[in-house]
Amino acid sequence: MRVALVTGAHKVELLEMPEPQPEPGKAVVDIRYCGICGTDVHAYQSGHPYNPAICGHEWTGTVSATGAGVSNVREGDRVAIGVASACGQCGTCRRGDAAHCESAFLGAIGQGPMAAPHGGFASRISFDARRLYHVPEGMSDADAAILEPATVAVHALRRTPLQLGDSAVIIGGGPIGLLTLQAARAAGAGRLVLIEPEASRRERALALGASAVLDPGRDEVVPRLAELLGNAGPDAVFECAGVPQTIQQAVSLVRRGGLVSLVGVANHPARIEPGEWLIKEVRLVSSIAYLHEDFEIAKDLVATGRIDVSALHTSTVPLAEIEAAFARLATHPSEVKILVDPN
Repeated sequence: MRVALVTGAHKVELLEMPEPQPEPGKAVVDIRYCGICGTDVHAYQSGHPYNPAICGHEWTGTVSATGAGVSNVREGDRVAIGVASACGQCGTCRRGDAAHCESAFLGAIGQGPMAAPHGGFASRISFDARRLYHVPEGMSDADAAILEPATVAVHALRRTPLQLGDSAVIIGGGPIGLLTLQAARAAGAGRLVLIEPEASRRERALALGASAVLDPGRDEVVPRLAELLGNAGPDAVFECAGVPQTIQQAVSLVRRGGLVSLVGVANHPARIEPGEWLIKEVRLVSSIAYLHEDFEIAKDLVATGRIDVSALHTSTVPLAEIEAAFARLATHPSEVKILVDPN
């Protein structure tokens, strides 16, 4: 079976791997679509060693076989990749903090016993059944393939204590930024402003509910935000670009006493101004991945149209064209979410 993996800088290879087997506790899933994530693209650009278990971690498909002890899914079920419930046994769970279960988190980042030998850029995968969740009836396969990043945005909002009517700024109009924008709207945010240099992404944001959009290369961001939201600044800023420079920018933009929510993953060190953080009494929140219960919430938000994932889907490619798709995402910001059809 051919599996696509990032193997170096600007290099995606199709490698032969054994056919997945329904081992105890696992299910074999025939993959319908797998989305290319920003972290996949970052690995492609950097060439740093990339865990094969997470190279392609936004997928959906149909269960074709189950191993011994699997009871939560059966053959024919439409499923998507998720995260296990808290184990209840690790040190963090025993302290009463199941939201930070060590076992579930290791699975989410492709480590530990729940990690697969490769990701979803393949026609099939053998996967720990505890990490599979059911796709709602009536939801398209393409939408189901974007549930995983939608759940990242839902988790970010559930960790960020946004109040009804609060103003919010989202830095970065990639998939996570556009999903966070919608999740913030669903959570009751008032005026929402997106900061993004790519014109087509700004247009998408307006269509998805942004009150206003700003181009950081042309607009004077601080004066424009004062016009839009008042001189104090936004109540919350969500950093979704994953760029080291925008971490400090988020603090500079938020009002004194406001919230900064770190959602994007920056691959390099960021320089900050601690004095400004201190003087502003910034409340900092960070989020990574998601919890099991976040998936049920994300499914409902997508199924009821409160989060539109289809608006992010810009193209679909076969497995044979995956390297060209990575290159497009790395160089053409008009692309937002590319789905890979391995069949």
